[in-house]
Amino acid sequence: MTSQPKRDPDAPALLDPRALRSREKLASAILDLAGENDAGALAAGQVAAAAGVNRSTFYQHAASPAALLRKVLSEELDVLRAEHLSAAGGDIGPAIGAVTAGVVRHLDRHRAIYRRGLVTEPGTGGLHAMLGAHFEVSVRQLLERRAIAVPAPGGREVPPPMVARFIAYGVVGALESRLVEASPRPEDEFLADLRELLPEWWPIG
Repeated sequence: MTSQPKRDPDAPALLDPRALRSREKLASAILDLAGENDAGALAAGQVAAAAGVNRSTFYQHAASPAALLRKVLSEELDVLRAEHLSAAGGDIGPAIGAVTAGVVRHLDRHRAIYRRGLVTEPGTGGLHAMLGAHFEVSVRQLLERRAIAVPAPGGREVPPPMVARFIAYGVVGALESRLVEASPRPEDEFLADLRELLPEWWPIG
C-alpha cells in the first residue's frame, strides 16, 4: 500500500476562496486583539468570535492565537524579503537597506503588539524568536548566494550559523530598543545609528 504525500496545511487557504476569507478575517482579528492583549493569554474562541468564524475554522489555520500572530507577522516580513532581497543582484547594499527600512516601518505599524510581545510581557507570544528566525534566514540566504563577504581571520571561515545569529539577534536587539523609546525617533536617524553599530562587511546601503 503506497502512502499518500503529505498535504501542505496552507494549501486549502490558498485554493479555497472561503478559507482565504476566513484567513483574512482571522489575521485582522489577531492583530486587533494582540494590540490590547498578551497573545499568549488569548483563547482560540476569543479570536474566532472576533473574526466571525467558529473555533474549528480557527484551528484549520493555526494551533493557537500566539501561533497565528507569529504567522501573520512573519508573512508580512516574508513579503519584504521577497520584494527586496530574493531578487536582488550585484550591489546588495541598497536591497539590504530597503528591506531593513521596511522592517522598521513594519515594527512601527504594529508597535503596540511588539511592545507587548518584546518589552512589556517578553516571551509570551514568541515574537523575539520569530523575528530572530526571520533575520537568520535572510542572512543565510545572502551567505549561500555569496552576496556578502565575511572576513576570514587567518584564512579560517567563520561558521555561517554564527554569522547569521550574530547579525539577526543584533538587529532584533536594536529594534527592541526602538520599542522602549517613549516615541520612536525618525526612521532615517534610527537606520543611521544601526549602520554605525553593524560591522563594515554588512552592507546596509
